[in-house]
Amino acid sequence: MKTFYTKKDGRIDQVAQTSNDKRPLYGSGWKTVPNDWNGSHGDKLEWFDASMHRIPDSELVKQGKRIDNIGLVYNKRDRSSRHIYLLDEALFEDETKIAPIENEIFQDWSESEQKWVIDTERKERAEKEKRLEELKGHIDDAERKIIRPMRAIQGQRATEADLKIYNELDIYIESLRPEITQLEEELKNE
Repeated sequence: MKTFYTKKDGRIDQVAQTSNDKRPLYGSGWKTVPNDWNGSHGDKLEWFDASMHRIPDSELVKQGKRIDNIGLVYNKRDRSSRHIYLLDEALFEDETKIAPIENEIFQDWSESEQKWVIDTERKERAEKEKRLEELKGHIDDAERKIIRPMRAIQGQRATEADLKIYNELDIYIESLRPEITQLEEELKNE
């Protein structure tokens, strides 16, 4: 069995096999290939050596004749990923093969540095907002706990333990207020 091909625009155009050594009867420009030929319709001619043996894909990638983006690629805007399974699939303009920083939600892609960078301003703001909410939660909890001793004091039935609990919680609440004020001011001015 003999295999023949034609070329068009730098690619393998038609492939035909005959049971004898005669070229296909239809058309012109048929060339013969070796018996162990691994080509097919659409292959670029530059993927073959002078004797029409297929150059291995790994070598074609090294030579820059094929693109190997196989694996996960990441969107530079939202860090979502997709999988590339075939050679010669180009990345979209907003994609990179560089994986985002693990377990870091405050990151952006830097075109100038060609890497993921942490957005420190956004991260610091989020940390301040989180700390502010924690402090307010501590105050809310302490204010709930202070109600019973306060009622006992107002009803003139407070014990030493009631007075002690009331004073400790009052001091604790007041100790948190300056940090809350500072964080609120910083967040307002950012």
